[in-house]
Amino acid sequence: MTGVDLPRWREHHAAAVMASEELKTALAGLGIQERHYRSIRPATTSTGRPYVYLGIMSAAAVESITTALQHHTAGPNRPEDPATDTTTPDARAAERRVPSRAQKNDA
Repeated sequence: MTGVDLPRWREHHAAAVMASEELKTALAGLGIQERHYRSIRPATTSTGRPYVYLGIMSAAAVESITTALQHHTAGPNRPEDPATDTTTPDARAAERRVPSRAQKNDA
C-alpha cells in the first residue's frame, strides 16, 4: 500500500492548510492585494506529504510580492532585529506566534 491512513492524512492536510493560510496572512500583512495570491492553496499527496500549491502567477503579481518582501526586509522589523517601528499596532505579535509543526520538527 502506497497511501497513508485517513487520520494521518487529515493531520498532514491540516498542516498544509495551516501553512497556506499563514502564507496568505503574511502576504496580506505586507499589503499585497488578494488577487495576487488567491491561487495559493493546500495540497496533500496520497502518501500524506503536505505542500502549499502556489499556482500560476502573473509576472506583475510576482513583482508585487518581491517588491513588498524586499521593502519589508530592508525595514526596521527584520526578524533578527528588535521591533522599532512605532506605527505597528503590536510589534510583539511575531514573538508570541506559535512555531509551525515543521519548525517544531526541526528543533
